[in-house]
Amino acid sequence: MRPRLFNRRGFLTAALGLATVAAASARAQTKIKLPAKVAGITMPATRLALAAAALCQRAAPDFLFNHCMRTFLFGALHARHHGQSYEAEPAFVAAALHDLGLLSAFASKDQSFEVDSANAAEKFAIENGGDAQEAQLIWTAAAMHDMRWALVSRQSPTVLLVAAGAGADVMGPDPNIISAQATREILQAYPRLGFKSKFQSLLNDHCRRKPSSQLGTWLDGYCRAAVPDAHLPSTAAGINAAPFAD
Repeated sequence: MRPRLFNRRGFLTAALGLATVAAASARAQTKIKLPAKVAGITMPATRLALAAAALCQRAAPDFLFNHCMRTFLFGALHARHHGQSYEAEPAFVAAALHDLGLLSAFASKDQSFEVDSANAAEKFAIENGGDAQEAQLIWTAAAMHDMRWALVSRQSPTVLLVAAGAGADVMGPDPNIISAQATREILQAYPRLGFKSKFQSLLNDHCRRKPSSQLGTWLDGYCRAAVPDAHLPSTAAGINAAPFAD
């Protein structure tokens, strides 16, 4: 059998294919270095986890990157306290990317920031080697990270980890679950860097850009207060506007 000869078009097509694969591989690679352990919690060091951390570090301001790392750590300590076994890689990826939707580069026209974050995290996971099941878990964990606890607590430990971690970092950890020493170690590794004021500035900017995107979410009341002239609809107005006589 004669060897197949490449013509010019075939050669260019093959070269382009290799270049595309190489570019995708380069995007997934990262030089970021995470500590091996913080407060007794092992930081995931898989390719996908490191790539997610690198994306967050590139895209987000330092205070938000540190918040995302603390989210994983506080959440992992919460899971350890309750004896829950979680999937470290998807939990970390979701924690690392759960606030991307607050950044204009990842924001859709009208979706909530939670859904924008989840969509970006799911897409990232698939493009960097995650399978469909893991990508779905990452989406759920990112999307539900600030939902009512009664709903989140019925989810898997991986989803619960991100919600518990984000809540602990924003509102403060429960000292009966996370020790003061563990909190100090986490803050030493990932300082807050003025998180309170800078995070609220980020929320204010998001609310001004699309206040109606957060209707019925954790930020509903926040956006109403931040943008009072947006005239957002209320539940009572929706009920009264229904096309019925009573």
